[in-house]
Amino acid sequence: MPGKELLEPRKMPSQERARKTVAAIYEAAAHIFADTGYAEATTEQIAEKAGVAIGTLYNYFSGKEAILYGLWERHWNQISTITQQVEQEIRRTGFIDRSIVPVLMRLILDLVSVKNVQNRLFISPIGLPDAILHKRRELGLYIESAMEAVFRDFPGVRIRNPQIGVHIMWATVQAVIHDYILMAPDEIKADDLIAELSDMLTRYIFDDEPRDAIAAK
Repeated sequence: MPGKELLEPRKMPSQERARKTVAAIYEAAAHIFADTGYAEATTEQIAEKAGVAIGTLYNYFSGKEAILYGLWERHWNQISTITQQVEQEIRRTGFIDRSIVPVLMRLILDLVSVKNVQNRLFISPIGLPDAILHKRRELGLYIESAMEAVFRDFPGVRIRNPQIGVHIMWATVQAVIHDYILMAPDEIKADDLIAELSDMLTRYIFDDEPRDAIAAK
């Protein structure tokens, strides 16, 4: 992948029309990268789908690598912001319990839903440049570190080694949800997937079953 100076936008859109043009290029590129594959995609295809001249595209981007890099930066900013907000909310309330798990699973599922093509683009490693795969791993480590800090700081968590436990959970959640999005969104109801995945995770994370569940047995 080219040096960072070639991946930065050639110019930042300052007017509303220019911002809409760049947004259209990003949207078109996300669809083409996800549907056609990054390696096979061309700037001509992106420009045509975005409804702009190829020269207009090159006014803002040096090539498809720069567009992919820009899409990743948008993805990183969205996910990292949400991660910070979730951690801050947990610390504000002062506790963590089973109720948060299905909420987080729903949030993750919505973030990589079929409708969110920008994020769906980064689910599968197939065809993505090594630099993006490395950045995706950095994002995963960032999320894991935030989760690990929460699990270390709050009682009621049964995970013996938070660092390893968080890695196992994050890898599992990614694998299950990514497989669902890519392979079986019409075969399994989202609510059923979230319920089962949340049940599995809560049994692993927390010390004991809720008292009412034990009494019901």
